Amino acid sequence: MLYYTFLMKKLLNIRKLLSISLLIIFSSIFNDSLFALSTDWVINDKSKVRLISSKTSSDNMESLILGLEYQLEPGWKTYWKSPGGGGFPQMIEWNNSTNINELKIDWPTPKEFEILGLTSLGYEDKVIFPLRINLKNKNILTEINLQINYLVCKDICIPGNANLYLKILPGKGEYTDFFYDIEKTKSSLPIEDINLSPIFNLNTKAIINSNKVQIQIIAESHENFINNKIFIHTPFGLPVVQQTNKYSFNLKKIDSKFVFDADQFSKKNFPIEVLISDQNHNFNFIENISLEENSFEVNINKSILHILLISFLGGFILNLMPCVFPVLSIKLLSVLNTKSENIRLSFIYTAIGIITSFLLLALFFFILKQTQISIAWGMQFQDQYFLIFILLILTFFCLNTLGLFEIELPILIRQSKIFDKGSGFFTKNFFNGLFATLLATPCTAPFVGTAVTIAFTQTSFILFSVFLFMGLGMSIPYILVSIFPKTILILPKSGKWTVYTKYFLSILLIATIIWVLNILLNFFNEFFIIFFLITLFFLFIIYRYNYLKYTATIILIIGLFSIPSLSFFDQNKKIINDEKWVNFIDTNIPELIKNNEIIFIDITADWCATCQFNKLNVLETKKIKNIFDQNNIVLVRADWTKPNKLIDDYLKKYNKFGIPFNAFFSSKYSEGIILSEILSEKEIINTLEIIK
Repeated sequence: MLYYTFLMKKLLNIRKLLSISLLIIFSSIFNDSLFALSTDWVINDKSKVRLISSKTSSDNMESLILGLEYQLEPGWKTYWKSPGGGGFPQMIEWNNSTNINELKIDWPTPKEFEILGLTSLGYEDKVIFPLRINLKNKNILTEINLQINYLVCKDICIPGNANLYLKILPGKGEYTDFFYDIEKTKSSLPIEDINLSPIFNLNTKAIINSNKVQIQIIAESHENFINNKIFIHTPFGLPVVQQTNKYSFNLKKIDSKFVFDADQFSKKNFPIEVLISDQNHNFNFIENISLEENSFEVNINKSILHILLISFLGGFILNLMPCVFPVLSIKLLSVLNTKSENIRLSFIYTAIGIITSFLLLALFFFILKQTQISIAWGMQFQDQYFLIFILLILTFFCLNTLGLFEIELPILIRQSKIFDKGSGFFTKNFFNGLFATLLATPCTAPFVGTAVTIAFTQTSFILFSVFLFMGLGMSIPYILVSIFPKTILILPKSGKWTVYTKYFLSILLIATIIWVLNILLNFFNEFFIIFFLITLFFLFIIYRYNYLKYTATIILIIGLFSIPSLSFFDQNKKIINDEKWVNFIDTNIPELIKNNEIIFIDITADWCATCQFNKLNVLETKKIKNIFDQNNIVLVRADWTKPNKLIDDYLKKYNKFGIPFNAFFSSKYSEGIILSEILSEKEIINTLEIIK
């Protein structure tokens, strides 16, 4: 009997345990289905969509935040609220839902892309659209039933649809696994409150003239406009057109214009939604505007013409900078050795080389921008491999100019018919142009800094346009000589003077080689100079006696390019600054400004020829040194010869992409007064009077 009673108690305990287990299992199933935190994926061709929730219930709130999540196959896109050319935005019906007063969708900032030859706006890979839902009653069950229709496109367009159903319980809830993704998307949405945005002034208007409508958006901000894109949404489904921008000098004001066909506007009064987006702004605003009768220019964009003119002048002025003198020497030498009937072609080929090299530079900087790598004018001179390459080219030219040996083009080039029947005439002159541009990049001249800043901060179209016109500006002297070849006749006929001129120009090349070697001493120790001289000696021997010259040359060049990987050549000296100049890296400039100090900053580099010009002709003169001493100016110097992220970030703060950078700071002008690229004593004295 006792055994039977004991057995019954055991069975009852097991039964109770099984009941609890079943309750837990059914509860889990119940929560994961009827009160799911997300719907199942609805899979369509090339895409899938679902509804996700950040909370397990309504959390006793009057509103809900859900997420409509899309995942697209690689290369496929879906559309923004104004899709532009072709396509249509997603459409959401929620009529069959219960306990919902209003549903509003938030649109993340779109991207511009081209599909089927049309420019469109939208999203790729994965996107979450936050849904803001106002409830009728927070204390009852909410049933969300959405009917979604959308479009995805790549080489073709495929419609998609989904019926999404989700129940949200009333009461206190817990965070779900989707909370982070929804909040992350919400944090990246465009700001709608102007008080939370750096933008403080806005003006939007629409002007109609004949068969065109121009929408103009003027915005002022406390932050710079950089790589700015403006997206427009109206009831008319306007196409995506190229915006034309006019910037203030400090890049804190933008005047953007969009021109459309008038027949695309069916109403005179309409709401317009504008999204201003760049690395400093993500602001969205809506206002009602009316078409105004007025006149405007639709064919000529003065701001672009202004930019291109600046670029052209900057490129032309580079011909006057000391960086280009060695190449001008090489060009003059080639003219002295060129038959008169070939002079025109010689200058045309050099001009082609200059323009080509500027376009290649634009492509190089474009790729770096796309990969989010910091870019700057002359940045290649911070690379030791590039400097070794330049050193070798200058050395070959110099030895050839001195007549120590002749440089022959490889046989494949000499036999190629495209190079003037194997003479290499095109190659030599084209290379002169390429090399001129490479040596021009460490020089910053008037207009060059402005042009480069515009190129690096605006659209890719502007980037390539600026570099094209800089190339045209630098090549214009060569183009003019090719048009008027008789101008070369001003040079006297060949004679002894040509020999002396040849040696004089060779001295300029030697001076340039010494300059490059001095830059390389920032990377290597003195053993590099010894190794280079030994290499130079062997090059002379093998070319003089024509012994295994190609094989030996390749070996010696490989040896030079191997030096950066050898610790034996590492620079081990500490750079000693002038005792009157403090190191930028160790200086707290805002703190000095708070202490009512006047600060002068000089960002320089050994490879920056303009910087050296400023030092010798202005900063190191007795007059300016005395002025600095008398006014107790704190002198701060930053050496950008080698890459330095701190200096790079500081320059980008002022939208500067090249050096020299010189500026005065004081408590009165805490943001500083930036000086010209080429300094003068008068400018420093006048600026000092202002800033005190």
